[in-house]
Amino acid sequence: MSATEVDFGPSPDGDNSVDTVDRVSDDSDGDNTVDTVDCDNEVTPRLVIAIDFGTYACGIALQWRSDYENTNCLESIKVPTKWSSTGFCTRKTPSCILLKPDKSVAEFGYKADFQFSKNESIPERRRPKDWKDWYFFRYFKMRLYSGEEQLTVDTPMEAANDKHLPMVEVLSKTIGFLKDEAINMLKEDGVVYPEEETKWVITVPAIWNDPAKHVMHEAAEMAGIMGKNLSIALEPECAAIYCTTLPLDKMDVASNTKKTTNIAAPGQTLMVVDMGGGTVDITTVKINEDKTMKQVYKSCGGPWGGTRVNEKFEMFLRDLIGQETIRTFVEKHAIDYYDLRMDFESRKREMKSSDDQIPIKLPDSLRQLWERAEDKEIDDILEGKENFGNIEFMSGRLFLDASIIQKFFQETIDGLQKFLKEDVFSENPNVTVDSLILVGGFAESSYVVHCLRESLKARNIPVVRPQLPELAVLNGAVLFGQNEKIVVSRVMRHTYGVAMTMDFVPEKHREDERYQLGRQLMANNVFRKHVTVGQTVKISEWVSCKEYYPESEKETKTTVYIFTSDSEDPVHTTDKGCTYIGQVDVEFGRGSVPMKKKAVTVEFKFGGTELKVRALTTTGNRTHVRYLKVQ
Repeated sequence: MSATEVDFGPSPDGDNSVDTVDRVSDDSDGDNTVDTVDCDNEVTPRLVIAIDFGTYACGIALQWRSDYENTNCLESIKVPTKWSSTGFCTRKTPSCILLKPDKSVAEFGYKADFQFSKNESIPERRRPKDWKDWYFFRYFKMRLYSGEEQLTVDTPMEAANDKHLPMVEVLSKTIGFLKDEAINMLKEDGVVYPEEETKWVITVPAIWNDPAKHVMHEAAEMAGIMGKNLSIALEPECAAIYCTTLPLDKMDVASNTKKTTNIAAPGQTLMVVDMGGGTVDITTVKINEDKTMKQVYKSCGGPWGGTRVNEKFEMFLRDLIGQETIRTFVEKHAIDYYDLRMDFESRKREMKSSDDQIPIKLPDSLRQLWERAEDKEIDDILEGKENFGNIEFMSGRLFLDASIIQKFFQETIDGLQKFLKEDVFSENPNVTVDSLILVGGFAESSYVVHCLRESLKARNIPVVRPQLPELAVLNGAVLFGQNEKIVVSRVMRHTYGVAMTMDFVPEKHREDERYQLGRQLMANNVFRKHVTVGQTVKISEWVSCKEYYPESEKETKTTVYIFTSDSEDPVHTTDKGCTYIGQVDVEFGRGSVPMKKKAVTVEFKFGGTELKVRALTTTGNRTHVRYLKVQ
């Protein structure tokens, strides 16, 4: 059934505004039954394992409950440093996965990127015979930042080598690999994995919509993580939890605006800016007296992540060296191209506002291609490139004037600064921010931090960052798994409601949604609002209960269609900005049931990181519950 075939009608009594109902009646037989139980897991886990699934890099961390309760909760979080790149061990590894033709995982992270680059570089006769049937995906998480696209588990994801797989399959392979790595950590310590007593936490951006979170949840279950043991956590909230646990001497506080006090003190309002590879994700929380947090305005953000700087660098190289030369270099010397990308990533993070020149290793294969294409030696070539800025070549490196590299950052920094000014501070003038905390891999760049400090100096807002900003989300995800109730309320990013039919009102409803039902003119696809964008809701509470009725006493089943909207007061579910996200299928039981007995109570639970919707009906002395099925 499509989302437009909604057959909810108005209450037989003409009252469509019942917000609270008694859901379970007294049952002398003790036979109040629930057909599906709420899957919220309230059991304290023995072990928490977190997966930070970033656009640029992924990481895993774990912590035993006993360590969380008996020691410094930060010191007992175990993060592996086994990932290696060019001889260095790192705590995270790139979000790259190489799959064999049978779709099993061949390599992941640095090894996947290197192996793909290596096989692309060697002659075809030395490649695996079935190489054309392999799949390689690099930095693919941004595919879930969908804009207006309606994501599903079947949405295709394009590989770097022009192949495709369903999105959920690529995600599940990635989560499965990281899951196995975490379990292997336990085995190396001689510990048995306590599957039933383990809480798994997977992080996602707060600005993702509900279908994207659902795809991630489905992928985790496909990877073998039990749904009842899984939580989807919001990245900037995890970072906030981590940063408020840190002592101030573990924070980079270089503010000349005002004295920075304990950022975790009750009453403090913190804006957390999670600067990842693909997106910047912003959430603002206030610390309560009991050290819990409440969100004070809705999460927001956009595509201003660090990978955009890498893209600008590659565009610069194409203009400087030539499109055809770079194309040949990438195709014929993919492993050198890999080294070039890794070197720039390091330089990008190490860059400071005080730097005069930035050295970039120039692969010898690229230098030779460039010299052949120009029929000159590289020093002579650079003499004719003055319009690109001050560039020198020494000891196998291009030394670029720092102002050249700074331009690669400018579009991203300007976009974020403009967004903070026009969309965050201007829209929320009554909220005072005590500290702005920068986290994420892009916040490793001292240059980025310097620019944001300068732009916020006039607002007198201290800009701080933890000493390991790349690990803030990962460590915070572990702490969130230990205490999910630390965030007590959130602000809605969308309006949520149910599609229904009702009496047609010419001044309100669109003419194309009018239809005839007997002698009555009805409006179809009416958006009945349950919660409004910007509204604060509590966590772990079923809210906004409303009653609905079928159009006919003859109906034995119906479907509740759930929609979101960007508008505060949408009229129809077919209005611009409305999105269908799922449905709840309801049955009324056998036999003739009067209309008044066919009430369907719909209620929402918005406070958790994943939307829950349930519909309740009563037949005789039995209450039946059905839950949302996301598209």
